[in-house]
Amino acid sequence: MLRRSPFGAPADPQPNSKRSALGPRGHNVFERLFGHAHPAPPPAALREAPIVAIASGKGGTGKSFLATSLAVLLHARALRTAIVDCDFGLACDHLLLGVKPALHLQHVLQRRARVDEILVATPHGPTLVPGAAGVRQMARLTDAELEAFGKALATLAATYDAILLDVGAGLSPQNVLTCCAADFVVLVTQPEIAALTDAYAVIKTLAALGACKRVGVVVNRVLEPGHGAATFEKLRDVAARHTSLELCDLGSVPDDPLVTQRRLGQPPLCVTEPRSPTVHALVEIRDRLAELAGPFRARDRAAGEDVAARFAEFQRVV
Repeated sequence: MLRRSPFGAPADPQPNSKRSALGPRGHNVFERLFGHAHPAPPPAALREAPIVAIASGKGGTGKSFLATSLAVLLHARALRTAIVDCDFGLACDHLLLGVKPALHLQHVLQRRARVDEILVATPHGPTLVPGAAGVRQMARLTDAELEAFGKALATLAATYDAILLDVGAGLSPQNVLTCCAADFVVLVTQPEIAALTDAYAVIKTLAALGACKRVGVVVNRVLEPGHGAATFEKLRDVAARHTSLELCDLGSVPDDPLVTQRRLGQPPLCVTEPRSPTVHALVEIRDRLAELAGPFRARDRAAGEDVAARFAEFQRVV
């Protein structure tokens, strides 16, 4: 016989349990079938190496020379260093580092190889992710290829202490996106009006996208002492008047016949001429970069701050 509630309605035969549309036998059936529902755990923190993009407004500023030299010098400090040739269709870092890759980034972006399958050990330390040379399709990557590139960078960042991206010259969407995904951008220019004008165009673009707060500047091929610092001051004054970006002086590199006379197959200058003024300047730039963008070691990333997430975020707006 059913008990009556104080209000006259039949009392629930299982007063302490939830009613089920399936009847008494259906009580907690979903819990028994699927288990108790629990809130999803927060995403685990990732550990990634700092990623530095080395860019320029125009070609011929010495950007690839600087990128490969810094990679060798970072490796000399016992840092696991990878350099990614992001001049996707006109790659040359393999020539400067003295290797002949069989595979390159095109194979990764078209999902014909994993990024760990195209890595090339170089004779002087850093690991190279080679780009493609003379491949017209790589000059304009599809959304799917850009997504694959972001994932490849995430894989590298989980393995190394420092990642350098040798970004193609100019303001193509894929070049800008690569800079936006980095932790720090180094802009290479020269003390001439064309190079400075194009460098300012890069600064203005990055500022408009809100991609970073600081950009390091290296002035290359300086003819006279003090000319590099004066060139940087001009660029910083213009940027301060028209953008919100802070420019940081990483130093300057003197014009050096030893650089222009290099031949293919020769080791990098920082290996063959370690006491030259040019290499001394490069070492100072490396140390200054470590102060601003480092320390160069794996660091914790909160959810949404890893390189794959940043790449996906800026891919929607670039």
